[in-house]
Amino acid sequence: MTNLTRRDRGRGQVVLACGASVAALLASALAGCSAAGGTSSASATSSSTPDDATTAIVNCYRAHGDPSFPDPVYDPGDGRWHFATSPGTAPYSTRQACQHLFPTGNASPPVPQARFQALVRLAQCIRQHGEPAWPDPDPDGSYPLPASLQTKTHAEEAALQACQRYVPSGGIDAHAAS
Repeated sequence: MTNLTRRDRGRGQVVLACGASVAALLASALAGCSAAGGTSSASATSSSTPDDATTAIVNCYRAHGDPSFPDPVYDPGDGRWHFATSPGTAPYSTRQACQHLFPTGNASPPVPQARFQALVRLAQCIRQHGEPAWPDPDPDGSYPLPASLQTKTHAEEAALQACQRYVPSGGIDAHAAS
């Protein structure tokens, strides 16, 4: 989603470009390899960019009061894009302005069983390291936090640090319990 360019001076110029042009080049290379291997090029490029809905939410957050809202991250473990930080941490006015972009009801599909079990292990670890009220994840992989956990404390930070090995590459999603 970002396009970064750096120029180093010296004997010559080296230009590093990250973003659309590199992604397109990589997609072309992968498509060529997959054609020879007999697999679909769609599988090679499906993870190269976030889906339209995720991109729309990130752009809305940036346009409505949270300009530093981070790019989403891809988790190869479950093959999906995730928000780098929970959208629930954005200012209230930002969440209100962009709420129409989120699916309604329980539209989130359950996470794959392996990821769900990893999230349960993370919850167990956090409870064992000083946050006994930490809940198990919901079927969609998010944690419904009780009011007592909605403000980050030193104990929570210490527990998360102790359990870092269980945090999936896409991070974790947490929301206020209803």
